[in-house]
Amino acid sequence: MSSGQNNTFEPITLIEPFVEKKGGLMPALHTLQEHFGYISKECIAQLATAFNYSQAEIIDVITFYDDFRTKPIGKNIIRICLAEACQSQNCKKLLKDISSQLNLTLDETNHDSGITLKEVFCLGNCAIGPSVMINETVIGEATTEKIINHIEKDGG
Repeated sequence: MSSGQNNTFEPITLIEPFVEKKGGLMPALHTLQEHFGYISKECIAQLATAFNYSQAEIIDVITFYDDFRTKPIGKNIIRICLAEACQSQNCKKLLKDISSQLNLTLDETNHDSGITLKEVFCLGNCAIGPSVMINETVIGEATTEKIINHIEKDGG
């Protein structure tokens, strides 16, 4: 993913190759997000025009899929599992503690620290919950200390 700073192309230039293709909206969305780091209101307007959809229809697609974003995110994304197995292992307390420690709420990004906090429902690590995914690394038996140590170790 790009840093979101590379705005040398207009969105329409990036999506043109997909406009005439069947199912072209999805690869166009991925291309925009890869290039800009998120899908802006300007991109949504250009997608709607190019694909002959309303902006509401484009937003419906973006919000249906959790991996699409409409605002910039941090370098480090912390996803806390809130599924039943992790709830039985106090994931809600972990969420409260890490939120307090990082001064973040769910779906919020602290641009100073470069951290985004998100919820997820099942990381497939139920036997050793609560589970957290930091970027692409899953951590079992997660604690606030493990999360902070992992971010600091990776230069976050």
